[in-house]
Amino acid sequence: MTRLQTPPESATHRTDRLRALMAQAGISSFRELSRRAGVSQWQVRQVRTGALSNLRWGVLCQLSQALNLSPSQFVAVLEREPNPAAAQPSHSDEERESLKQEYQRLQRQLNQQSQHLRQEFQRESLERLESFLRFWYTAAAMVQQNPQLPAKNLLPLIRPVEQLFEDWGLIPIGDVQAIVPYNPQQHQLKQGTATPGDRVRITHRGYYHREHLLWRAQVDPLPPHPGQP
Repeated sequence: MTRLQTPPESATHRTDRLRALMAQAGISSFRELSRRAGVSQWQVRQVRTGALSNLRWGVLCQLSQALNLSPSQFVAVLEREPNPAAAQPSHSDEERESLKQEYQRLQRQLNQQSQHLRQEFQRESLERLESFLRFWYTAAAMVQQNPQLPAKNLLPLIRPVEQLFEDWGLIPIGDVQAIVPYNPQQHQLKQGTATPGDRVRITHRGYYHREHLLWRAQVDPLPPHPGQP
């Protein structure tokens, strides 16, 4: 007969801490956390019950951002061990020294885990960029030797970088040379003046990271269409 296993106590504490962080961020359910962070519900379950080192650094970054925390703060809260004796004050020098050593041990463990997760994230990103790293600099050397080489031949090499940015949730604001209505919340004038709705030309892309604005697109104002005031 198969017996149901009770989740370990540490998983229960981690779930409680995650719920507390969600409440601070105004997130009411694990499903909503999954949606806001752009990760799967399985990955949210791993945060609650599994080893954080099994998750990619990018996933932890997305979750921490959804909770308005840095990745190191997020990991620190989840990995803090419960202390049942904390409710009973201790006054002995021996106990204080023991607590100090335990804190230092946990701090070292957190630093090691954060470094491990960061390295995993870097390795994963480099694997995604393999074709770019292999061929881009070779192509650049060929252009230096032959300036007449058509630049369009280099554009496919950029695709792995663009794909990686897409996976990270980077959303461009407009296309270069596109003519669009001026929106001061998305566009930054390089020169001149414009009012909302005026025609402008995008000269440099802006970007959102998921729901957060990183940079507004840079634009130049254009004269109105003939017949417009």
